[in-house]
Amino acid sequence: MSFKGCIVIVKPKNVIISIKPEYAFKIISGEKTIELRRKFPIDAVEGGIALIYASSPIKEIIGYAIIEKVREYPIDTLWKKCSKKACVTKDFFYSYFDGTDSGFALKLREPVELNEPVHINRMRDEFFLSAPQSFRYAPDRVLDCIAA
Repeated sequence: MSFKGCIVIVKPKNVIISIKPEYAFKIISGEKTIELRRKFPIDAVEGGIALIYASSPIKEIIGYAIIEKVREYPIDTLWKKCSKKACVTKDFFYSYFDGTDSGFALKLREPVELNEPVHINRMRDEFFLSAPQSFRYAPDRVLDCIAA
């Protein structure tokens, strides 16, 4: 069997991203368009959905956005390119990335606030998911529930 000349279409992966509430709400409002991460998968998430989980004390998926692109940069380059759209201070940025040589920038677009946020208890009971430490891949059934 030969696959020469075939086009393989890969469906982008969707993720649940755990974010401190102050930053999560800035993403949903459209003020924050870049999310910074120490580690993040580059493969197959572009074009996918980032479900925005506002961590404690909120503990809910409050909305979502499309992952336009993910890029890895050396720390100083990341600061220069992304700090304003990431809505973080220089002190916070360098403290967060202390001990690593590079970081990831997730460019988010078209944020949507959920009319009915999904609480962590519902994530556990209906989807058997715990809150992500940083991120986790989102099963299709979670997106189906949110879209309903």
